[in-house]
Amino acid sequence: MADTVREKIFANLVTTLNGISVVNGYDNNIASVERWNMNGNNKASVPAVIINSGPEKDSDGKAYNLTHCLLMVFLELWVRQNETESAATPTDKILNSLLGDIKRALQADVTRAGNAVDTEITDIETFETIEGQQHAGLIITVEIEYRHKQQDPQVAG
Repeated sequence: MADTVREKIFANLVTTLNGISVVNGYDNNIASVERWNMNGNNKASVPAVIINSGPEKDSDGKAYNLTHCLLMVFLELWVRQNETESAATPTDKILNSLLGDIKRALQADVTRAGNAVDTEITDIETFETIEGQQHAGLIITVEIEYRHKQQDPQVAG
């Protein structure tokens, strides 16, 4: 079974975010990138990114036999610090550095390997902050514009 254009975009997000490492020229290493799983995700290796699908708006372009889609994707960035690390580096400094790497990686190919028209970060929120909490993080909202054939969502348009 062939993948839909939407699925190819999600697969590209995993590949792109997995490429964030110091060896690849970034400032940080992302330890884990996973798609959302209803049975839970493993956050043992951090920093971790969990990719969640959000709402999508579709409209048909009658003149070109294409369906035009605006897909929202939520990237949950999870970090954890022990007390020694927290004393040395503020949590928001770590999150800001990781966010910079994620922005850079996503903008390296806004077409998601030729499956999208554009990729844009539209919103960034911090997790609710409580002193002593186990994890901290960001929810990064990404809007991905793509098209597929009206009669075949496996073919990009």
